[in-house]
Amino acid sequence: GSVWSVAWSLDGETIASGSSDRSVLLWSKTGKHKGTLEGHSDDVTCVAWSPDGEFAASTSDDRTLKIWNVQTMQEVCTLTGHSDWVFSVAWNHDGSLL
Repeated sequence: GSVWSVAWSLDGETIASGSSDRSVLLWSKTGKHKGTLEGHSDDVTCVAWSPDGEFAASTSDDRTLKIWNVQTMQEVCTLTGHSDWVFSVAWNHDGSLL
């Protein structure tokens, strides 16, 4: 599917990509596939890394924002309540807020 968002981890070791296949793919800086985060029910529109690199956040046309633990490859939580597509996400400087 089409890739809508790409983000480097702050340590420069991992790339996250969000796409129309409803997933977030994790890649090494050399291009090796490291894992897939699945759980959205529509296109993933944006991905962002937490400052410590432990978490990734993703937004979707399914009107949710998900937080993922990238070490365990598990969804931590889903934020709901938007009435339409969610196109963007960003962490604050210390990772305490989205």
